[in-house]
Amino acid sequence: MNNDNTNGMEERSMLEDGSTFSSTGKPVALFSELPELAGIHDEVWREALAVSQVINCPAGTRLIECGESADKFVIVLQGRVRVYDTAENGREICLYRVSGGQVCVLTLTRLLLRSSRGARAVAEQDVRLLAMPPEYFNRLLTESEDFRRYLMTSMAHCISDVIQLISQVSFDHLEQRLAALICKLSSQATPDKLRCTHQAIANELGTTREVVSRLLKDFERSGHIKLSRGSIEIHDIDGLEKLRYQTVNQKTSD
Repeated sequence: MNNDNTNGMEERSMLEDGSTFSSTGKPVALFSELPELAGIHDEVWREALAVSQVINCPAGTRLIECGESADKFVIVLQGRVRVYDTAENGREICLYRVSGGQVCVLTLTRLLLRSSRGARAVAEQDVRLLAMPPEYFNRLLTESEDFRRYLMTSMAHCISDVIQLISQVSFDHLEQRLAALICKLSSQATPDKLRCTHQAIANELGTTREVVSRLLKDFERSGHIKLSRGSIEIHDIDGLEKLRYQTVNQKTSD
């Protein structure tokens, strides 16, 4: 994990109770809104926290590059990290996201396999990370049942996301996937207007900007959306939802 402070990262030492010092010198609880972590009570967990670091990274920070090895076990405490892969021609595809309380599976696999191959990770929002020395991670694996349960649950969520992506790429038309993405984004932001570029959508879907622009124009001609520079106005969310499932239902009936 790239933790160069020149990238805007800020490191703090952990306390044994799972808190860190604020700028006023008072401890701040980190797990108050993360019950999956607050439920770990083993002595080895407290020892691991005492030697771990809290790293604050602004949005846009590149956390892991292709070819980098992992020297820490990382948990995302706050914010969201986007994990993606890039083809030789420069085309991107988003593999999954890691949110507060979840394990960064990319660093985990590099630790376990001692490999630097694989995807990249970038802070999609301002993030707060817990970085733990690998020797304490290994102790937790062998000594803490609570930690193993937490780790397996977090990994299961990630595997589920990747399986869903494989299913979509394998069986859904790109038109469907684009409609599904717009519906998903509209549920996370201002419902009637999305602020995103065609290139950002292409990176999400693993295609080119030109293909996305053509499909969005088709959606606009159908009355589903209205395009403007850097944004998409949604005029017919029901139509997009219908388009999202149309081909799936047709295949099922065949």
